[in-house]
Amino acid sequence: MMQRFACFAAVCALSAALVGCGSGGSDFTAWNHYGLEAIEPEREAVSLAALDQTFTGEVIVEGVIEDVCSVKGCWMNLREGDRTARVKFKDYAFFVPRNAAGRRVVVKGVGAMTLLDVAWAQHLAEEAGKSRAEIEAITEPVRLYEIEATAVYIKGGGLDEPFSEE
Repeated sequence: MMQRFACFAAVCALSAALVGCGSGGSDFTAWNHYGLEAIEPEREAVSLAALDQTFTGEVIVEGVIEDVCSVKGCWMNLREGDRTARVKFKDYAFFVPRNAAGRRVVVKGVGAMTLLDVAWAQHLAEEAGKSRAEIEAITEPVRLYEIEATAVYIKGGGLDEPFSEE
């Protein structure tokens, strides 16, 4: 009887460890979901820092939210190590909380390198709440990795409700 209990306890511990392993790709119980779809449990996210930023196609990445659009939450910037990515949301169909900066995030979408013209880069800096000096310092087009997201998971509680146009 004791041997069965020990075996059962070991199986339960192993199951719990497996469910929580990875970069958040399989267990989103403490995460807030935004988007048009879910991330499949068997899919694992890669760190934004490890992503080859010349890659074009479907990606599932994790990082930290650096900035969020202060107007609607209609885009966010991720950072992990020395890598950054701008995330917009497919078909403008959903938004994220404007107070999500600093949180861990997992994003699924289509990624590609893009070039922002000066006016658009300055506009985005203004929406991010950057200072006038920071905005005016943008004098050349900006190359960055951009992801059009279909699913976003943000870790932790205390987030505001996303902006709603209803």
